[in-house]
Amino acid sequence: MMWTILPPVEGPAEVKLEVLEVAGRKVLCAPGEEPGTFRIERLLSTDPMDFLDPRFQPGTWISIGPRA
Repeated sequence: MMWTILPPVEGPAEVKLEVLEVAGRKVLCAPGEEPGTFRIERLLSTDPMDFLDPRFQPGTWISIGPRA
């Protein structure tokens, strides 16, 4: 139970996330509005140095060509 003075707000629609490989690293991505575009949600890596690489920051938009 949540005690608040604010009225309940419906959350955003559920988004299906996909695991993609970007520059040899696995990332969890949400699809964008344009085909082939994705927004990085989470980096899936055990290497601490990967988390310092700005290419894998959450919120970064990436484009991926057609996949088989």
